[in-house]
Amino acid sequence: MRRVIHKKMRGFLAAVFGTYITVNAYLFVRLFQSLAGTGTLRGIACAALLIFGMSFPAGRILAARLPDVIAHALTVMGNLYISPMLYGFLLTICVDIFRVLNSVFAITHNPPPYSISMRLRTVIVIFVLSLLITVIGAINANTPVVKEVFISLGEENDDGEGPSQAGTFLKIAALSDIHLGGFTGPGYLKKLVEKTNAASPDIVLLAGDIIDGADFFKDEDAVRETTDLFRSCRARLGVWGVLGNHDYYTGASDTAAYLSAAGVRLLRDEAVTLDRKFILAGRNDRTAVFRGGGRKNLEDILPSSRLAYDGSKYPVVLMDHQPFDLHEAEQCGVTLQVSGHTHRGQLWPINFIVSRIYECSYGEYKKGGTNYYISSGAGVWGPPVRTIGRPEIVIVNLCDN
Repeated sequence: MRRVIHKKMRGFLAAVFGTYITVNAYLFVRLFQSLAGTGTLRGIACAALLIFGMSFPAGRILAARLPDVIAHALTVMGNLYISPMLYGFLLTICVDIFRVLNSVFAITHNPPPYSISMRLRTVIVIFVLSLLITVIGAINANTPVVKEVFISLGEENDDGEGPSQAGTFLKIAALSDIHLGGFTGPGYLKKLVEKTNAASPDIVLLAGDIIDGADFFKDEDAVRETTDLFRSCRARLGVWGVLGNHDYYTGASDTAAYLSAAGVRLLRDEAVTLDRKFILAGRNDRTAVFRGGGRKNLEDILPSSRLAYDGSKYPVVLMDHQPFDLHEAEQCGVTLQVSGHTHRGQLWPINFIVSRIYECSYGEYKKGGTNYYISSGAGVWGPPVRTIGRPEIVIVNLCDN
């Protein structure tokens, strides 16, 4: 199992870096060609593209060998570059397709070869549009919303409209993928906590990827402030969580100690019965398999008897960060699984790729008698930009009608 996951991870990383190199090579060649005849401007623009393009892989591959200040600067530059790179690439492809069509069908009165001024204007338009999309995406990424859903524990109402808030059995506030560190700090977490508290949930669930990078723990002020913020969450059944893949990359033991100090109770392949009316379970992330933590089968985590004192069956709420193998929860009779990880793609059109990887990459889903909610996440990874979906706090109302 561990060998298979390692192999898949190596293949995934190779594909990502291969794509990244190809995109940047294409952008460099096209920029070099488009700015022919512009003198010094060509050299400056191509050098800037090369520096920004190299910063992303350099910040990750060489981080351990570089001074912290330089490694952090490269990481920030690389993350800021990803969004304009993606949209600059897509816009350049559109321009090149138009150039080909124009050369064949003479769509305009100005067929190639194009003048220096026209090529320069095209580069400027692509650059400005890429930055504009990035700025709008950055504003979106910093504006979390509250999404409320209702899930019935039984049959639909007679009117066929499903459950309503009047019969709420349990009100859950679910957050995933906060990614504290980097571009996400105490100020943003404060927004999330205030919106969560305003919803007055019975319980708060953190479905993984709470921390992103060991550098977060070097900022003592951020650690102290975010600890206090987590402790200020108001829910009568408390705040519970599981570790995500980035929490393991950061360091599972450090993340667990931080969350414990923040009043978050982690479930690591464990299940507990709460309020004498439901079972809450949390799985170790798939990453634990090759990070030394292991991952139990779901049937080994859940209690063998799930009957209440009156003979009724306890509903089971499960946190599992990555929404793979959804059939496992269905086979074990889970009522609701809360996951994250996908970010819904975060940057358009990556969402189309993500939707092909997962059985469900975002939103409500039902498989047999099991309900699922796959969150787009409350934060961001990499670029502080979202051009698809909104950062969200999900209020899941389990209803007994």
